[in-house]
Amino acid sequence: MSIAEILTAKGRAADLLSAARNAFLTQGYKKTSVSEIADASGISMAHIYNFYPSKIDLALAVVAAEVVKLVARLETATDPNASASARLSKFLMMEFDETYRLLELNEGLGDCLRILEQKRPSDFEELFRFVRQPMHTILHSGNLAEEFDLRDVNQVARNIQAATMKFRFPQLHSKEPYETQRKECIGVIKMLLKGVERR
Repeated sequence: MSIAEILTAKGRAADLLSAARNAFLTQGYKKTSVSEIADASGISMAHIYNFYPSKIDLALAVVAAEVVKLVARLETATDPNASASARLSKFLMMEFDETYRLLELNEGLGDCLRILEQKRPSDFEELFRFVRQPMHTILHSGNLAEEFDLRDVNQVARNIQAATMKFRFPQLHSKEPYETQRKECIGVIKMLLKGVERR
């Protein structure tokens, strides 16, 4: 199933994803069984495997849906009339806050993310390519407005994403309190902006 199919699932497919979401995001990957999802969704295990060939594919669908919804929230939250620097700063801070909140609200999400990163690194990377899309748009518009002077917007977006990885689902990377991590994130964003703004 593609991301578009996941997000527009109807009928039995929607029931399956809803049951899988509840199980994976509450209990995590390791504690969730496909038979439990089958019972909760009212769909036989054999039929589940018609939609998703394995448990990890089903977990990937759940996490992908969460990431796509996250990106939609990030895209709509930035003021299109603000400067590219302000939009980029807000985007990165919101990404920190939103991913922090997602892990706080969904105890099992961290376990699912770790498993996907270990067992499906290319799929994991593909998920975060979605997060780079709006960042790429902000950087490109900053270039057009001559606020930024970037030769390779794609590479700069990748570099920013790599530099801020610690602040994406931050509890996975640090046990520091929220306020400490947030201050650190603000400091890193300020340094990144100095690197992209036209001098």
